[in-house]
Amino acid sequence: MAFCDVVGHQRPLQILGRVIDTGRVHHAYLFTGMEGIGKRLVALNMAKALNCVDQTGEACDHCRSCQLMEKGMHPDLILINPTGESIKIEQIRELQRSIAFKPYEARWRVILVDRAEQLTREAANALLKTLEEPPPRTVLILVAIAVEGLPPTVLSRCQRIRFNPLSQEEAKKVLIDRLSAEEISILAPLAGGSPGRALQMNREEVTQVKGLLLSALSPSLNQRLHVARELAHEEGWGKLFLEILGGWLRDLIIYHETKEEGRLLNCDLLEEIKKVAPCRQIEGLLRDFWSLHEIQQGIEAHGNLQLSLENALLGIGGS
Repeated sequence: MAFCDVVGHQRPLQILGRVIDTGRVHHAYLFTGMEGIGKRLVALNMAKALNCVDQTGEACDHCRSCQLMEKGMHPDLILINPTGESIKIEQIRELQRSIAFKPYEARWRVILVDRAEQLTREAANALLKTLEEPPPRTVLILVAIAVEGLPPTVLSRCQRIRFNPLSQEEAKKVLIDRLSAEEISILAPLAGGSPGRALQMNREEVTQVKGLLLSALSPSLNQRLHVARELAHEEGWGKLFLEILGGWLRDLIIYHETKEEGRLLNCDLLEEIKKVAPCRQIEGLLRDFWSLHEIQQGIEAHGNLQLSLENALLGIGGS
């Protein structure tokens, strides 16, 4: 796969294309953006393009260098991934030993550090030495979901390139050869522009959780609390439910104001949306939507999922 085959990410690809065309390669890049949108794929394509025999600015995908890079077997492509929950200092020390010598055969040695936000403090400090004194003909690409876990000293030495979520149409294009049309219609809207996330989702679970959403719309507070407890005890269901609930509220707001069915995420719940939206005031829907957003943020702070679910379900559905 070459840059021209990557779906979406026009701006990052334009930047990297100019880098390769001009030969003005920075010693370190930081690719940031949500998980599952193609940052690592673009990083691997950059490694191929930098070393392709054709030197056209694109990877030919046919030369020995491109094929070895594609398989992750090129001696001058070094991949670093978390072991367990973190990237450890031993991994960085091993990296530094391996780059003490010039590249074996490539024009550019490429080091790809995936999930760079999981570098331990000691590992980040060790990597900083390489960023401060990079070996010749060596490019580091750090791939991260967020920059909060990275020290400012590391950030300041990298050229940051931001990757945005894909549009729904772009995400569907990525998924078309991997999922059925029905699965795409159910999972893609929930994935938030991340094809990788859609592939990780379980269609049956999503269908079951959507069923619980409809149960949670009951005026009975006891029924809502029962749903909250059920969700909290099924691993992974609670956060998925809150995301589906957010999409449901978004759809109610859009349908309430525009009646445009084509803009809805939950097309499979169209009849329920048509039934509920006219019964709500826009002020109440907006209040519910932003209240849910605050609850989701609070989960990261206090970690009490069942309490968050109860607050969400008891709070929705007012005027």
